Amino acid sequence: MSDLAERLGRLPQGQRSRLLGRMRNQMTAGVGHRVELKRADHGPRSRASFQQEQMWFVDRLGAGKARNNIALAVRLDGPLDRAALHEAVNAVVAGHQVLHSRLVEVDGVPWQEPVPAFVLGVQTSDLGASEDPERELAELTASCASAPFDLADAPPVRAHLVRLADERHVLLWVVHHVVWDPGSTRIFTEELTSCYTQAVQGRRPEPAAPPVEYADFAAWQRAKLDNEEHRRALADKWRQLLAGAEATEVMPDHPRSPETRGDGRGLSLRLEQDLLDRLSALAESSDTTVFTTLLAAFNALLRHWTHTEDVVVGTASASRPHPDLERVIGCFVQMITLRTEVGDGLTFRELVSRTAGTVMEAFTNSELPFEQVVDAVRPVRDPMRHPLFQIEFTSLGRWGAHTTRSADVDFAVEQLHDGAAKFDMSFLVGENDGLELSLEYNTSLYRHGTASALLTAFRRVIEQVAADPDIPIGGISLVEEPAASRHARELSRGGPVDEAAWNATLDRAFRERATIQPDAVAVRHGGTTLDYAALDRWSEAIAHRLRDRGVRHGDPVAVCLGRGPAAVAALLGILKAGAHYLPVDPAAPAERTRTVLADAGVRHALVDDGADLPVPLELVTAGTTAPVREVPSLAPTSSPADLAYVLYTSGSSGTPKGVMIEHRSVTHFSRTIARAYEMGTGDRVLHFAPLTFDVSVFEVFTTLLAGGELVIATDDERRDPALLETRMRDDAVTVAELPPALLPLLDQARLPDLRLVSVGGEAFPGKLVAEWTAGERRFVNGYGPTEATVAVTLMDCAGSYDRNPPIGRPMPGHQAFVLDERLRPVPPGVPAELCVAGPGVARGYLGRPELTAERFVTNPYADGPETERLYRTGDLVRWLPGGNLEFLGRTDRQLKLRGHRIEPGEVEAVLLGHPSVQQAVAVARPGAGGEPVLAAYVTVQQAGGYASEVADAEGVRAYAASRLPGYMVPVVVVLDDLPLTPHGKVDVAALPLPVDQAAGGTAPRDAVEEQICRDILTPLLEWTSPDVEGDFFALGGSSLQATIVVSRVRAVFGIDIALADFFSRPTVAGLADLVRTARAEAAGEQDRLLAVFDQIENMSDEEAAALLDSLQKPDGGR
Repeated sequence: MSDLAERLGRLPQGQRSRLLGRMRNQMTAGVGHRVELKRADHGPRSRASFQQEQMWFVDRLGAGKARNNIALAVRLDGPLDRAALHEAVNAVVAGHQVLHSRLVEVDGVPWQEPVPAFVLGVQTSDLGASEDPERELAELTASCASAPFDLADAPPVRAHLVRLADERHVLLWVVHHVVWDPGSTRIFTEELTSCYTQAVQGRRPEPAAPPVEYADFAAWQRAKLDNEEHRRALADKWRQLLAGAEATEVMPDHPRSPETRGDGRGLSLRLEQDLLDRLSALAESSDTTVFTTLLAAFNALLRHWTHTEDVVVGTASASRPHPDLERVIGCFVQMITLRTEVGDGLTFRELVSRTAGTVMEAFTNSELPFEQVVDAVRPVRDPMRHPLFQIEFTSLGRWGAHTTRSADVDFAVEQLHDGAAKFDMSFLVGENDGLELSLEYNTSLYRHGTASALLTAFRRVIEQVAADPDIPIGGISLVEEPAASRHARELSRGGPVDEAAWNATLDRAFRERATIQPDAVAVRHGGTTLDYAALDRWSEAIAHRLRDRGVRHGDPVAVCLGRGPAAVAALLGILKAGAHYLPVDPAAPAERTRTVLADAGVRHALVDDGADLPVPLELVTAGTTAPVREVPSLAPTSSPADLAYVLYTSGSSGTPKGVMIEHRSVTHFSRTIARAYEMGTGDRVLHFAPLTFDVSVFEVFTTLLAGGELVIATDDERRDPALLETRMRDDAVTVAELPPALLPLLDQARLPDLRLVSVGGEAFPGKLVAEWTAGERRFVNGYGPTEATVAVTLMDCAGSYDRNPPIGRPMPGHQAFVLDERLRPVPPGVPAELCVAGPGVARGYLGRPELTAERFVTNPYADGPETERLYRTGDLVRWLPGGNLEFLGRTDRQLKLRGHRIEPGEVEAVLLGHPSVQQAVAVARPGAGGEPVLAAYVTVQQAGGYASEVADAEGVRAYAASRLPGYMVPVVVVLDDLPLTPHGKVDVAALPLPVDQAAGGTAPRDAVEEQICRDILTPLLEWTSPDVEGDFFALGGSSLQATIVVSRVRAVFGIDIALADFFSRPTVAGLADLVRTARAEAAGEQDRLLAVFDQIENMSDEEAAALLDSLQKPDGGR
């Protein structure tokens, strides 16, 4: 917010009133007062006004479109004299030069050129004999209004008289906005009726001549800005007012695209007189207008709807800036950007004062044309968006039909909706027998339901602030309380809780399944299978071993094992011992592992033979095979409310946090998801996720409790889509949860047994659904934070989606609410925080009572003991029509990339531990192919040179890689300074894109490197300047994209290279070396084969057979 607006808001009422009055009187003063507005002879043509120049440019941009046409319907009831009407229309056109001028281009700019002796022909149609004249009139009106004008060919006006009956006519008047504005309609109505009266009386119709013409205004307007000092001062002021501003935007229902049309639709509501009286009283007590008071209410609405305190909207001012222009028809509209800081702690009365200051300061500096404001501010331009704002809030004064009577004919002039949306949304305030609020919205972006809900919420805000002007902005609710509670409960519940599952433990549930089907295959790993009885024995043996080594009920036991049956047996063994498991990635950096194990208080760990950990623990081996003989079962000691596992996720303070999940949460989840997926003994479920990722809980426990087979993917198969696809096909996998980014790398047609694929953890393009739902295959999108036991909502997806598919509705036993900061429900369509309750909600964070109390709160909408606690996810969602949830992002800084939740604060804390790093900020930025990547921007201690010269970004990245798991290691960019906004915050938009760091690198040096850059990496990473020594991952590439590189090498060069080889040297140069080596080996093998053929030609069959046999031996026969 500007200093002026702030200071105005603090002034006592009387002083503020006097000051605002003086400012109003001086709004057209300054340099402008030294330039006289007068009628002049401009010759055959004159420069267009700034408004016309902008309209002309927009018209050129949308060639062949009629988005800036304005259509009026003049209803004429009475004995009409058509000839007199024709004379009257042309008299008005002749009386205003702008209406008989065309706009011609001279040296790339538009000029007004009057057309001498111009006569407007009035077309006529007779619908008197029509069976449905109103319908035909509507069609004719639409046709007339939608026909574009050629501004350079003729004056942009047209008239069409339609007869409906003997004394019922309609004059359709269509003009281009370049010569018209709302104020012109009033002038036109008055002059048309006056001239009609004169013509009927037999006089030559002549409207009263205005003191000046529109061309005089255009010259005067330009002359005022000829003073360079004055123009520079205005530009500087707007740069100050809008520094760092971002256009406030209501989240669209449909994605923007270059094909997004500007089709519009309108709806409106009327404010009762009592409500209007209270608003008027509030405006008067605040020394401002009803419009400003409504604008303040609108700012409060947008604060709640869009979750921004920096509200930026636009308004249109069509006031004539000089008394001599009051009778001049033309385009005087000036778009003005209004920026208001709306804090929750402000009262509404204080916000009105602040808004009044914003309006006054903006209008005081409105002399600078909008396009020059844009040039001064230089916002990031987007061809699909307006440059400074997306939402308009404008007062139209009096609207509706302008009615008058002339020569026994009633004239009613009404502006018609042109079906075009100038902005995303336009809120228009008008007087029409009371106060009417109208909303015009772009139908390509918004559903009718969203627009209607927004308008209803606006009314709700107005009612609250009118009843209590001192209400805090944060205290305003968008939904009435009874309706809010009812709405929350109706949408939130996913079905009844499964009491039996809620009161079970995992170890007992598995024993029951092993007893039912002991000989059925439980685990499949490559060529190895393990039946339920063997898995039961193995886990019992591990449980005994843990007990013998001192593990007691409730203890944490770390699991640090490679992928295989032993890891599955280990999880069950820990649970049977009455303990809970804590998975540790064997490949994680030692520092990370040390932090997690110390935080959890771990004393025992299950490891592979010969394994070691970076902290002194009691190491217990899990073994490599199941015992052959029966192992006595330990007596169960766990209760449903005991912990089953602790999973560590990224922590904003710089330290990972442990999420505590109980047995009953897992058993309830496993039973309900198995029913939802119709999982049973005939299913083979892929185990793809690492144990440190909560999807593994679904894979392992849901499968085993349902009696299915768990198919374990090896590390190589997880890294190579081709190997994974083979494993899934050969083992006839029926159910798999996979990262969305992996799906395009698999051929779904080669997986005929896969009946259900689920995704979760990140947004994905809707086209995947259509590609993967061939035949009867189901495609499920699941959502759930680690704190809610894997998944809490599900969506069975089908068909195609124009944006990311919804995340569905709550699972049975759970509640899902969309709540504001005060835990109040918001209307459907409003983005707000997703809060969940139910049997899956975690106990809390291990050793973090303050954080637990902050995120796990009492549920005001609880409907049973299992929903008494509410977890605030921090995820931004909204209810869609039909009752599904749409995921929109985060309410805080937390990121979710490739399915992993990342706290930027933790990454920044690690980077700041580097001895040379002084500042660090971690954000998600567009990387390869536009996909988001984690990027860290750092400044370092300078040693006599620029930071970029003395610091090694790769060294900082390597430091982070030694302390963070792979998915949290960022691309590092070293800067001399972090760019800041005027408010002192990091200007994220000004940070360079990670892919830009490739610029200035080493260019390709031979044909192989050139081909790799051109055909493989440049399309993938969108390089503008390839760097053959640049690290693929540092430049934004991901692990999954590395698999694409290997696949493309196969396609481009006909050579197979190992993914691990590319990982060892992930550069163009390294890849080129691999290609050259493979080619050389292939050439050597070819030479060897040719030599063999030469030998065989002179051998007997027995000798040839012996030679070929020797070549098949490992040593080649040597």
